[in-house]
Amino acid sequence: RATAVHDMAERVVISHDDVTGLKAAELASRTLANSDGLTGALSRRHFMELAEFELTRSKRYQSPLMLLMLDLDHFKHVNDQYGHAAGDAVLRGFVQTVMLLLRESDLIGRLGGEEFAVLLPNTTPGGGAALAQRIVESVCASPVAAECQKIPYTVSVGAGYLTNDLSLAELLRQADRALYRAKH
Repeated sequence: RATAVHDMAERVVISHDDVTGLKAAELASRTLANSDGLTGALSRRHFMELAEFELTRSKRYQSPLMLLMLDLDHFKHVNDQYGHAAGDAVLRGFVQTVMLLLRESDLIGRLGGEEFAVLLPNTTPGGGAALAQRIVESVCASPVAAECQKIPYTVSVGAGYLTNDLSLAELLRQADRALYRAKH
């Protein structure tokens, strides 16, 4: 901070404030607002913001874009049988498992409860299908350790593929309909 001293010499006093704590609090606040506190996935709001940006970019450059909707199967049963703490551990384990399969440019967001979305920039339907299969297989092979036991769980996946006339809401509906078919 520079403060002019109005005297005959027209001096300036320079002072510094340590804003490290303020910046750390600001970063913590931003992280809290942008990510799901339980799983570490993006919050629904932040995921949607970033997805809109990627959708616009993909349309502009005519690059492929896939959206996967993921829903843990029979999650109420996990909570009922093992308890909510174990259910929380399954949600955390699930996101960790999926994140290991994603590229740096991919996004995962928690849309609500046990439903997640993965946005895959520069990904064709074939690439999206291959990733969806790897996610299903990795989840099956990765039961979560909680309450001194291994909790097996599965996931269903639906996919949507960007065409130039789709909005994000329509892409989400497309993937959600595919997820509904996969669950049944």
